[in-house]
Amino acid sequence: MKKLLLLLLSLYVIGCGSSNKLKKYYTLEDKTVFELLERLQKNASDKEALDLLPSAYQTALDKRKLLTEASYTTLPPGDRYMALAKEYGVLQQMYEQVNAIPAAKTAVVGLWDPSAEIIKAKNNAAKEYYNQGLEYMTYDNRQSAKSAYEYFSKANRILPGYENVRTLMTEALDRATIKVIVRAANYNNFGWNHWGFQNDWLQQQIITDLNNQSYSDVRFYSDWDANSRRIRADRVVELNFTELFVGQVYTDRQTINRSIEVQTGSTKTNPPKPIYGLVYAKVFITKRYMQSRATLESRIYDQATGRNLLFDRFPGYDDWSVETATYTGDKRALTSNDWALINNNNNTINPTRQQVADRLVRSCYNLLLSRIKSGVQFGN
Repeated sequence: MKKLLLLLLSLYVIGCGSSNKLKKYYTLEDKTVFELLERLQKNASDKEALDLLPSAYQTALDKRKLLTEASYTTLPPGDRYMALAKEYGVLQQMYEQVNAIPAAKTAVVGLWDPSAEIIKAKNNAAKEYYNQGLEYMTYDNRQSAKSAYEYFSKANRILPGYENVRTLMTEALDRATIKVIVRAANYNNFGWNHWGFQNDWLQQQIITDLNNQSYSDVRFYSDWDANSRRIRADRVVELNFTELFVGQVYTDRQTINRSIEVQTGSTKTNPPKPIYGLVYAKVFITKRYMQSRATLESRIYDQATGRNLLFDRFPGYDDWSVETATYTGDKRALTSNDWALINNNNNTINPTRQQVADRLVRSCYNLLLSRIKSGVQFGN
């Protein structure tokens, strides 16, 4: 069983192919070693491979042991140690593959495990990334905070939880985030309850929708939330309904005379012949309708400079109508349209003030949201 597991391990490592992220770091010496190991994995009695492997491995090992962080002076702090860790990673693959093939393990004398050097290099990389992040945190601007967050994130990816890096990541991200305060909507000098709303859903809706847009380094808050958490606004969104008019229901009535020729009987002749005559009906149509409108004015501006990112008005319309009918006379004279109106008599409930106002607000808001998504840049 143990030999089988070792064999499966060697097959996995050697067979990684393009998924082996370290393969691009292979030197000619490395490739020679891996080719010899592959031959031995297929045939443990390959004498030529067994004879060549020790010197090939030593050559690859000696070349890599000459590498230090000084070999990567052109790379930024942290990156130089990560480059070194990747070079040692190639030796780690050799170490694991030699160990996985008994014949190779016997042939190679002085097999070196580079895991300690890899850990050391990663620790040094995390330390340098961490220190770079601390340096950027001393500058009081958003771009530096973004750079600090990136360096702290690198340190955390290498060594999760390094020092107090997670706390610093949170602080840096907060500094790098543009805070946008959305003020409560002004409903044309009336409170939201004047229109029958149970709560001011519009403010929370726009905050939710915009936060879900995954804006880079931007976060939206209500004015209440910002005040309670002492958040300083970078941008401000104002919502003002300059018009919110819910119309009254008007009624129009009309009468339509209908007539049609139908068979009213038959003659007594043999064979009988049909007798035709006109039948009549009156259709009484009632149309109820309401026309309402609203205008949402929105201003989005930079708090420090007062510069507008957006200032425009967004109209909304709600035209409601319903037609019903009754009739007198012979129903055979009625048309299919008449019957549709007659059967519509159950639809007699007028929309409430709240329903109309809600539709108007949503109509205006959807236009505003579309404009923000398509053209407003909240970042620098």
